[in-house]
Amino acid sequence: MSDQKQQDLEPGFIFQRVARQRLRLSDKRLAPHNLTSAQVFLLNWLLHKDGMTQKELAERLSIGTVAVSGMVDRLEAMGLVYRGEDPNDRRAKKVWLKDAVRTNRELLSEVAKEINDVSFKGMSADEIKTLLGLMDRMRRNLSEALDADDVSEWINQQPIRR
Repeated sequence: MSDQKQQDLEPGFIFQRVARQRLRLSDKRLAPHNLTSAQVFLLNWLLHKDGMTQKELAERLSIGTVAVSGMVDRLEAMGLVYRGEDPNDRRAKKVWLKDAVRTNRELLSEVAKEINDVSFKGMSADEIKTLLGLMDRMRRNLSEALDADDVSEWINQQPIRR
C-alpha cells in the first residue's frame, strides 16, 4: 500500500476529513439562506436551551468567547437572536432566539437530515447504530482525558486494547 493510502486510513486523517467535508457540505446547503454551519450549531444550542450566556455557548461550541461574540453580532444583525443582561451577573450577556428561528426550525432539521443521509449512504441501520455508538464511546474517552488534571498520567493509566 502506498504511503498516501496508508495515511488516508489513519484515524486522525479520517476524522478530520469527515468533519471538514460535513461542514463544507452544510455550508454549501446553508449558503442560500445566508447561514453557516457554525451559526447553525449556535442556533441549535439555543433551540435546546434558550437564554444561554455567550460563555456557555463558547464552551458548548468549543470556541473562544470573542468568536461567539462576533457570531452573535452577525445573527443579531440578521434578526435571528438578541442579547440581554444576565440578572445574576451584570458582566455576562445572555442570548435568546427570535421567533424567526423557531418558525424556520424545519430548515435546520432538513439540512441536518440531508447531511446525515449523504454521510450514511450505503450503510444499514445496524451499521449506523454501531458507528454512532463507537464514535460516542470515543467522544466520552476524549472528554475524560481532557477533564483529567494530568493528561499524560491519565493516558498512561488506561488499558489500551487493540
